Formats: sequence, C-alpha cells, structure tokens
Amino acid sequence: MRILHLDPDDMDNPLSGGGPVRTFEIYRRLAERHEVTVLTPTFPGCTREKIRDGIRYIRIGKKIGNHGSSHHITYFLSLPGEILRRKFDILVEDFMPPASATMNPLFTNRPVVASVQWFFAEALSRQYRLPFFFGERLGIRLYRRFVVLTETMKNLILKRHPRAQCYVIPNGVPEELFDIRPEFGDYMLYLGRVDFGQKGVDLLLKALSSIPARKRLPLILAGHTFQFERLSSMLRDLSLENWVNYIGRAGPDQRMELMRSCRFVCVPSREETFGMVITEACASGKPAVIFDRAPMNEVSGPGCLAARPYDVDDYAGQINLLTEATETELMERSQNCKQWAEHFRWDALALRQEDFYRQAYQGKDN
Repeated sequence: MRILHLDPDDMDNPLSGGGPVRTFEIYRRLAERHEVTVLTPTFPGCTREKIRDGIRYIRIGKKIGNHGSSHHITYFLSLPGEILRRKFDILVEDFMPPASATMNPLFTNRPVVASVQWFFAEALSRQYRLPFFFGERLGIRLYRRFVVLTETMKNLILKRHPRAQCYVIPNGVPEELFDIRPEFGDYMLYLGRVDFGQKGVDLLLKALSSIPARKRLPLILAGHTFQFERLSSMLRDLSLENWVNYIGRAGPDQRMELMRSCRFVCVPSREETFGMVITEACASGKPAVIFDRAPMNEVSGPGCLAARPYDVDDYAGQINLLTEATETELMERSQNCKQWAEHFRWDALALRQEDFYRQAYQGKDN
C-alpha cells in the first residue's frame, strides 16, 4: 500500500510530544512492506525532506514573520492541495488542534483513517472562549474509520458518531525500557510538558508542598514548558525552590537514567488522550501515581497508585505510601508494572495497525 500520513508534529521538533513517536514506531515496522509518506509542519532548522528508517518525511508550510503558530496554520492550509496532487492508497490523519477533525476527507475518494491522538477541542474552547468544539463534534462525522488509543476514547467517539468503526490500538513503549534494572532512588520524577492545565503540574506542586519536609522527597521536572514564569512563581509561593529541580527537556539517554534511578513517577494529568509516560514508567519497573480518571486509570498497571480525581491531599497520601514503602514492596510493584507493560510492545501493535489499514484499503468492516 501507499500510505499518506498527516502528522501535525515531528520528532525532530524540539517542542514535539508523543504523537510523532507513535507515527515513527508504527511505520518503521511497516516501511519494508509499504510506501510510507508523512507530511508534517516545518519548524526552525528543519529540512524540507528527510528519510528516517525507510519513512519519507515531507515538511510543508512555513513561518510568517514572528507569528509562532504560522508553521501549523500554513501546514493546515496546505493539506488540501497536497492530498489532491499526491498518489496514495490510504490516507491516515492525526487529529490536531484546535478542532481535532479537519475537512481533509472531502478532498479524496480514497479510504481515510482518523488517528485520534488529540481530542481536546472542548478544553481549548473553554481556555480561549471560542467554539472549537463545534468543529470537533461535526467534523468527526466526515470519518468512518478511527484508530483510538483507549476504550474510553472509543466509547466517546461512538457516542458522538454511532456508525463509526473504531479500533483500539494503544501506544507502545521503547523496547529498551524493558531492559532497565530499576533502582529506587531518593527522588520522584515528572516527565513531559510542564503544563498547569492539562498536565496538572499545579496539583502536583500543591501536593508536594502539603507533605511535611521531614517526609518529602525532591522532585525532578523533566520537560519543556511555555509557562516558566508561572512555574517559578508557584515554587516561590509554595516555598519549594529547594525541593524542585526543573531540568528542561531530557534526551533519550537522560530519560532512561531518570526512569532507572527515580523512586517513582508522578503523572498528575487532568486530561490525556492516552498517558504514554504511565506505560513507560511501568515498562521501566516504576509505579506511577495518577488521578483515578479515564484514560489514565485504563493504561496504568496494577503496581501504580491512584488518588481521587484532583484531590491534592489524597495525591500527597499516595506519594507518601511510595516514599515510605520498603525495598521489597517497591520491587513487588516493579514486577507487577513490568508484567502489565507487556501489553504495549510496538511490534505487536504495528501489526494490528497494518491489519486495520488492509481492511480499510479493501473496503472491509472490522
């Protein structure tokens, strides 16, 4: 098959998230059997084309003046023309801000698969007081086939589009994480975008500040942020400057070492499409502390701990349980987490996605 994939993010972009990692991990396993082209936005310092493990990446759009969002706006506006002029057998589209769904299915009679890795138009509507959610609710009806990451997302899509064909294929984890021999150090870890809305970093800091200093572990925040001033201000207000170390975005080797040596991982998200850090922590043999809310509670393993949604005191209590746990208790949780993570091997997930593409290409229902 000739697969054309629309990805609003790129692994080489220093500000990228987990979405393009999935794109790469799936297609590096399919590129031997299929012709794969991925269209992504441009970003500072990028080349127009790149071949990565047999996948052809083409960057489209451009920056206009000092407008920081122009890369994505011009990417979005360029897509109809790209779809009309390119030859492909199946079109796969990652949903993107601000309205998740787009109008791109209108520009082809080839099979289209919606890959739902972003579905937060309602939250964005509340934040900017603009009706993006109308585009999301109406736009998804342009699609028939969906790849979703969780049963929770499948149920939401089917509620809004009862005739949709949804196939649940979760995100995988890097194979090297399974080889980690964990040690349980003297700090807790947060990995990912340092964000005070969706990612709940404010809740984590409030929980940490409520723990008496004599029981408190230091926290490492590893990830880029657009809210550094707010982070600094909150650390001062909560008197946590000496307890929180913000190290910025961690590279692959540094992430591995952080996972290996932390005591546990904090994932205080209010909302996620999946929660990749949770499964990565499990594969590394480290329990994650989450809020007991879908889909985070769907992807977390039996060794993880869950607090009542957005209850800062309960979250602090779960942190304390792991802080005070013995080495034996932590090792038992570690083994349970690793066993759970076996569900998230990329090789098996790529084959499932390939099978779904074949069915779409052949016009079969799942």
